[in-house]
Amino acid sequence: MDTKKALDRAQWLCSQSEKCTFDIKKKLLQWDVDEMAGRKIIDALLEDGFIDESRYATSFAREKARFNKWGPKKIEMALRAKRIADEHIDIALSESAEHSNDDMLRELLTSKAKTIKAKDSYDLKTKLIRFGMSRGFEYGRVLGIVEKILSTYLENT
Repeated sequence: MDTKKALDRAQWLCSQSEKCTFDIKKKLLQWDVDEMAGRKIIDALLEDGFIDESRYATSFAREKARFNKWGPKKIEMALRAKRIADEHIDIALSESAEHSNDDMLRELLTSKAKTIKAKDSYDLKTKLIRFGMSRGFEYGRVLGIVEKILSTYLENT
């Protein structure tokens, strides 16, 4: 693919949804664009505002927290996998207030507790903690909410 056509396609992709540099580099590799032309395309996209790593990180963090119910650790790891700079990750996590919402975590763990088949309360507790941590929440927050859920669960049985 020639450079002009690749630039047009990359601009179209970026106008459809937020993309980071890593996403566009992968696309350029798929389109067999040589490395020098790829650098020029990415520089042009950055200069014209089609790619903005900070904007991408903030949007990604907000979307994953709100719709996928991801915690801050999982969001951070996903952004690192996309090679987003640490300062952009820090800004995105601080601006995304949803990840610090204990009500969301409580709702997530409560609904999960209803579907878990556990032998006893200890088994339920370990499965809920594992689930909460796999969603990217800190151990201390998960443990505190699991304890509250279990106390109400044991009172009702």
